[in-house]
Amino acid sequence: MRSIPNQTAAALAALACALAPWPALAQRAPMPPVNPSPAAHAPTARAMIATAAATTTPKAAAVQVVDDEAHGAYKEGVFTSCSIAGVCTVSFSTVPAGHRRLVEHLSCSIYVPTTSALRYVAFLADSYTAPRDWMPYTRSAADAGQYFVNSPALFPFEAGETPLVYTFADAAPVQDLTCTATGRDIVLP
Repeated sequence: MRSIPNQTAAALAALACALAPWPALAQRAPMPPVNPSPAAHAPTARAMIATAAATTTPKAAAVQVVDDEAHGAYKEGVFTSCSIAGVCTVSFSTVPAGHRRLVEHLSCSIYVPTTSALRYVAFLADSYTAPRDWMPYTRSAADAGQYFVNSPALFPFEAGETPLVYTFADAAPVQDLTCTATGRDIVLP
């Protein structure tokens, strides 16, 4: 028997590998699918941007709202009727301990049965030391005995004080004194 030179043997071995049966080759390298699914594709530019934005956007830290308009909101309505001419008052609730009440708006409806009987309206604390403010009022054109107070302002009341509306009518009693105060109750440090 004749021996084959080394070069020829190497060439025949390479040819044998090339002619190897198909199942043997399929086990060595998987074939790509004929109709690949969209997930097999590389991500689109839009998907890459969305992924980058989602991973690089910082998260907001938890923040406590300290000066919120709804925080400590105050609104109170009161009503009274007086039977004799002269002073008629209506009181709001007392400011709680550790608080300060800022009344930012006061509105009142006052009815006196005699025209031009109402002399003044004051908004003050129950100590009566001095009025916080003399309130401007207007008379209704439809009913001469009906008066209105509509005053945006800033009235501070300290803990323990009771805000009140003080009216004086000289010729007839105030038959209807209805007031609403709005503002904020502030917790003091």
